[in-house]
Amino acid sequence: MARTLQTARKSTGGRPPARGAPVDTNVVDIPDMDEATAQKLQEIKEGSMQALVKHIDRKHTEKGQVYFTETTEDEDIPEQVNWWSKFAMCLVRYLDNSNKYVQKIALQINSKHLKDILRDTIGTFPGVSFQTKDITIDAPYRVLFHYKSELEEAGKKLDQDSEAKAHLDLLLDFIYQEFKDTIEETENLLEQGLISYQHLWTIFRPKTIIYAPVFGQARCFELTSYAYTEDGLQINSEYVDFDGDDFGKRNAGRLVPGFAGAERIEHLSAYPISYHANEKALREELIARGKRWEAYAGMYFQRYQGVALEHTPCGMSRFNVDGRVVVDTKTFHRLNANLAYSVNPFKDASEKRAKRRRIQSFDDEEDEENGGETLDLVPDTRLDLDPLSDARLLLSNATVRGFSFTEKRWFEFFVDKLLPAGWNPNCFDQVVLPQTQKDLVQALVANHIQQRNHSFDDIVKGKGKGLILVLHGPPGVGKTLTAETVAEFCKRPLYMVSSGDLGTESSTLDERLTRILDMASTWRAVLLIDEADVFLERRSLHDMERNSLVSISLRVLEYYSGILFLTSNRVSCFDDAMKSRIHVPLKYSDLTPESRKTIWRNFLQRERVQVDEEGYERLAQAGINGRQIKNVIRTAGSLAQWRGVSVDCGLLEQVIRIQVEFEEELEGKAGMVNGLDGKGEGKGVNGVVVNGH
Repeated sequence: MARTLQTARKSTGGRPPARGAPVDTNVVDIPDMDEATAQKLQEIKEGSMQALVKHIDRKHTEKGQVYFTETTEDEDIPEQVNWWSKFAMCLVRYLDNSNKYVQKIALQINSKHLKDILRDTIGTFPGVSFQTKDITIDAPYRVLFHYKSELEEAGKKLDQDSEAKAHLDLLLDFIYQEFKDTIEETENLLEQGLISYQHLWTIFRPKTIIYAPVFGQARCFELTSYAYTEDGLQINSEYVDFDGDDFGKRNAGRLVPGFAGAERIEHLSAYPISYHANEKALREELIARGKRWEAYAGMYFQRYQGVALEHTPCGMSRFNVDGRVVVDTKTFHRLNANLAYSVNPFKDASEKRAKRRRIQSFDDEEDEENGGETLDLVPDTRLDLDPLSDARLLLSNATVRGFSFTEKRWFEFFVDKLLPAGWNPNCFDQVVLPQTQKDLVQALVANHIQQRNHSFDDIVKGKGKGLILVLHGPPGVGKTLTAETVAEFCKRPLYMVSSGDLGTESSTLDERLTRILDMASTWRAVLLIDEADVFLERRSLHDMERNSLVSISLRVLEYYSGILFLTSNRVSCFDDAMKSRIHVPLKYSDLTPESRKTIWRNFLQRERVQVDEEGYERLAQAGINGRQIKNVIRTAGSLAQWRGVSVDCGLLEQVIRIQVEFEEELEGKAGMVNGLDGKGEGKGVNGVVVNGH
């Protein structure tokens, strides 16, 4: 559309009083002001608002006083006119104190009609307020370019002969004249799916949904603002996240690096989703993932298989995780305060949060009355959150925060890699233990889980409510396996720690053990402290460091209310105070041939290896423990795959001989340490006479 911009740039003007103050309509005679100029100035003062753009300069007197005048070469200070009330728009140049350099140029909107149209059409835009009395748009007026189509549509609804239509046409004339070259060049580039770096800003209109992959995951954001920097176009945006209490918006930044010539839009690191090759399918995919992400708002036990993200001092690091995890943003933030964030909640979130607090308060009172325990196997946060709309699901995060029990580290997990926990409550049946011991463990654990009313409590409230089981015996006989199967039976995660996780210095043990027990209590996990001898060994008068370790362990464990397994090979060295805190001590003896036969059968049937009854009898004669049996089957499987054959009893016996020879070598060396007899024979560590090879 061809347009002619009407402007008023002629010679004289005057100094206005403060913005909004009344203006003296009498023209004061100034030396060197001719009668025609004075008359024109008087007409401007007394006339009504004109549909013109007035060019105005903001200058300073020698004393630094600010005044406004129409653009002119005159150095004299003319009498001021309230330009804002006489022209629909003013194009104001802001000069420095010397009046030689233009600091900025701004378009001042004076027409009430234009103010109303801009307020209704645009509403909000970064850096410009359309809700205030005065509306000023700084050059380069990009907001007007972005909304030129909407302003055109608004003009179609106006009376063609009205003053509002005349003022809007004036604004549109200004836009099309100011951006004439930009409009022509961008239309030509966009027809080919291209954009130049110079005109990159034209496609990034605020409130636009932009597509910007993050860590290989498709993501969408709502653009809030943009700005050119030395490195490229910096775009600021918002997305939807969960902070442990509420859904809300978070800010994110993204740089679109500068480039030469023209670039295909879909090759940019971020671009409006409308330019995606398959926008509809992409929206459906992200909304579907958003629903899965929304479902993890709270605390959930899952299995994770894939790459997770870990926060490090150098930024995000990728880490491969395979095992059970807990999704729990709230606990993540509580225990990692430096990594915590908060969201800008959606409307009515504060009311929802207050309601949740009331629900939690009532639950606490109920738990207090019932001894502090609930029937729930796992915590139930019961977050009362409104379902997210599709528009918000589209902007949702692709990760959730939580903890890996395998790696014992905090991560951000990709929603698409989370799998069902896959509990196996029947696996306890496969543990090779005397039936009386199995019944005892199951009964105590089930009762501890379901118990709501502790009729018997310590004198000090909250003390001694845990269930502590000590599993002691030689290695490879099922101590750790018992704790693992109990966790499966309870459908609770197993948190396994060792001396390496806790440290062997009293200065760090208290903090680490308290933190671990805190997490285990929060998630109601089954806690296993493997090889706990170093923390529970009998105290002495001379080793103060060891005394400190034992004292800290005893004090912290006294107030733990969950299920705790301790494994040890030297239970006879336990401190007397620890013995009184043990609820169930379970002794594990060396495996009998019948026990080994059961273990062989369980493992081989799981691997679908065909062995007859006679074969099981021969395999059970080898004096190896359960862990070694598992290693033999794994090694035989690898060997069979290499040879291209199936695993059979002969192959298993071949690997067993290698294992037995290794054990005999170790036992022979131990016998040499203990002293060999004159015939070159000695007693091994298990008291078995072996030949020294």
